[in-house]
Formats: sequence, C-alpha cells, structure tokens
Amino acid sequence: MRARRLPLALVDFTEQVLTGRKTQLHFDGYTSDWIDINNGIGQGDPLSMILYIIYSADLVDIAKPRRGRESLTELTLAFVDDTALVAIGKDFTD
Repeated sequence: MRARRLPLALVDFTEQVLTGRKTQLHFDGYTSDWIDINNGIGQGDPLSMILYIIYSADLVDIAKPRRGRESLTELTLAFVDDTALVAIGKDFTD
C-alpha cells in the first residue's frame, strides 16, 4: 500500500483492522480455544476485494503499454480476484 502511495491514514487503518485478530472453531457442540490469526482477512469481509486489488496491482502493471501505432504484444486484464496475462508473439522465440 505504501509502494502505491496510498494515504498513510488508509495504510494505518488497514494495519489496525488486520492486527490482533482471533477466531474460534465451533462444530458438533465443541468450541475451541481462541486462535490467533496472523495473516489474511475475514471471509466475506467487503474490504477483502479492495485489498486484493491493491495487493495484485503489480501484476496488472507488468504489461508494456502500447505506444502510437505499435502492435499490442502484452495485455493484462483484472477483475476483483481474477487476473489474466496475455503475451502475443510470432513464435515462441519472440
């Protein structure tokens, strides 16, 4: 997030949301002790899609931009948590 030059307040907020989280497992009448979570974000959290887009933004930047009448040789498409990279060449040595 810092590399993308997002506002420090947003970076700090995100760090605070993802720090010090815990969960418990509940099944068949059993409840586990609290378990620390040290990575990821809660399942179904609406913030997860936005954070993933920021996290994977470098993948989208890999493709070289087209200049003038230059042929398109690389293309990147991304939507939420899906990213596709396409490279176009005359043969495998191109």
